[in-house]
Amino acid sequence: MTPVHRAVDAAGSWAHALIRTAPATVQPDRMVLSGIGIAAPVAVGLLLSPHDPAALGAGSLASMGALMTSVMDVGAAGSQRVRRMTLAATLATAGFALGTAAYGDPVLTLVVVVLAAAASAAIGAMGTMAAKASVGFLMFTATAANATFGLHEPWLAPLLFGCGALWRLLLTGVAAAIAGRAFRPERRVVARVYRALADQFDDPVARTGARVTATLNDAYDTLAAARTRAAAHDPRCQQLVLLLNASAPVVDVGIAVSQGAAPPGRTVPDAAQFLREVADRIEDPSCAAPTPPDGADADPLTAGLRAVALTVCGAPRVATADDLWLPVAPSFPARLRAAARAFAPGTERWSGLLRLVLCMAVAQGLCVVASLDHPYLVVLTVAQVMQPGSASVFARAVQRAVGTLGGVVLGSIAMELVPRGWWQVAVILLLAASIPAVMPRNYGLYAMVTTPIAVLLVELHAGPGAGIVDARLFETLAGCAIVLLLGFACWPATWHAPRRFAVQVADLVRAVGAYGEVVLADPDDTRRATMRHRVYRQISDLRTRIAQSMAEPPAISSAMAAWLPAIAALDRLTDAVTVAATDVPDTAPSGPAMPAADVAASWPTDGTSPADGGAAEERAARFTEALEELAGDVESGRVPDAVPDGPDCPSAVWDGVEAARAAFAARPQHAARRRPPVSRRGGSGEPRAPQG
Repeated sequence: MTPVHRAVDAAGSWAHALIRTAPATVQPDRMVLSGIGIAAPVAVGLLLSPHDPAALGAGSLASMGALMTSVMDVGAAGSQRVRRMTLAATLATAGFALGTAAYGDPVLTLVVVVLAAAASAAIGAMGTMAAKASVGFLMFTATAANATFGLHEPWLAPLLFGCGALWRLLLTGVAAAIAGRAFRPERRVVARVYRALADQFDDPVARTGARVTATLNDAYDTLAAARTRAAAHDPRCQQLVLLLNASAPVVDVGIAVSQGAAPPGRTVPDAAQFLREVADRIEDPSCAAPTPPDGADADPLTAGLRAVALTVCGAPRVATADDLWLPVAPSFPARLRAAARAFAPGTERWSGLLRLVLCMAVAQGLCVVASLDHPYLVVLTVAQVMQPGSASVFARAVQRAVGTLGGVVLGSIAMELVPRGWWQVAVILLLAASIPAVMPRNYGLYAMVTTPIAVLLVELHAGPGAGIVDARLFETLAGCAIVLLLGFACWPATWHAPRRFAVQVADLVRAVGAYGEVVLADPDDTRRATMRHRVYRQISDLRTRIAQSMAEPPAISSAMAAWLPAIAALDRLTDAVTVAATDVPDTAPSGPAMPAADVAASWPTDGTSPADGGAAEERAARFTEALEELAGDVESGRVPDAVPDGPDCPSAVWDGVEAARAAFAARPQHAARRRPPVSRRGGSGEPRAPQG
């Protein structure tokens, strides 16, 4: 392929990443709540006084508060949704009040906007929920500090904004209370885990492990978020936690089956059907009780399925703290300590804070110097694009510009063709209802929907000819330009993102080593399921981060994509460790050829077994030492050395270690210095031929 073709191909991949939509489930209930919540306040203002701009302005302000709260209505558990929305509504209303107090004084406005930017970055370091809520604080501080809403008393603006946010929060609270009585959202996420496992047993070659990991992550997050003090003592909630944790042995066997370590036998199709019946029973307790398939008592799959059947159909039992294990959310003091550590001198958080403060200060200064008609649009755009924790500032800026362009066109059409009044309220209702459907898919689509909503809300009380359409396009593009030039392109750290990513990959290498140290020394260790879940979650998170970086310029996206083979090798190594510690008998005809060897070949042939205490611990320690050496090489950017011979270890596991080392050595920046892989059995000769 010629350099021109490579450049064209890279540009096409980059453009596709920008416009690509992520898969998301349509939630009709959220769409109804969003539509009614945002459109109702302005409809009330129009109903009470259709010709009074102040009444329409009051309704528009309340709708803006409902819009901000609707954006935060995410998550499955009702308690999680309410907490997110409460925090967002509180911070956004506080920011609106702060901005209102500074309005009219250019110097004070600049100081308040800069301080709000710094505070937003500091709050965002306390966690994902805080980061998203802090964006609302900054957005509405900047908006209120640069806009007037035509009310007689300035304090009415934040009051009406807060009332709109509270109205939208109440809608979600009522809906969540109704759904939460039967733990319906929590039941759905646990049922999805068992359906994903059934798919894995149905088609092991399809490699559905990523879906199993995703459903487990979602289920643990949802149950942890829903586990309030009251719910923790509810037998129904306890049973869901028990069912989720009971899936661990089945997950282990599913990994072994998908790796070909245990060719599918006659119990596997029965297992898939049983797991689907379990999922139906979890989601709807009135369904018939599932019957586990027959099998040998020593078969871990049969034992795991029987444990699941006993949990889903048996009488409630007294559960211990270990039985009800869930990820523990950090306390508020712990979050403060984590935020303080994040802002240690020289950390990446300081770079993000300085970028945000610089862009907001320049945007606010431009508004004052240029005397823009709608100055809040520039600072609002910068706040949205530079929000803490965003996946890609570059992608958000481009998507925001393109989405705003499309949204301005839609808003212009609505203003010109739709009669002013109730018909425009109907358009707001339809656009608002679409927010939950488009928001998780693509930020450009989200901007394309919210832009005409904002245009119509302003136009309703400002009247035709307000110039909001042209101003929104020009000033949004100005805000995007500030972000791209001052918040992205001119910072060396932007172009060193793949190098910083090496630290996260090294953490994953160490996590795999810690997992192997535990399960290879003692497969029955109670920490096994927890550690396995954490490792697979880290793998999933790193792959997600790489996928998000594909929308960056090719210089960054190509370097990030170069990590994928190494992460895939670590994924296979983790599978091999899980297989080696899972005693799955080969009682079936040979199945399709898979990369991993079977369990019998995974262990030494010297008469020892995995349970031979001293030898097992020595093998586990050697495995951990090899992974620690690899992690050090990854962090320092060195070419990984060949792994020397060590104590006997499961062959599939040691093959995985060598494959991971070779994958890291083959990364582009190491290609010129790459040396041939060394077999642990044959010195510096040819690489060992693959088994099977």
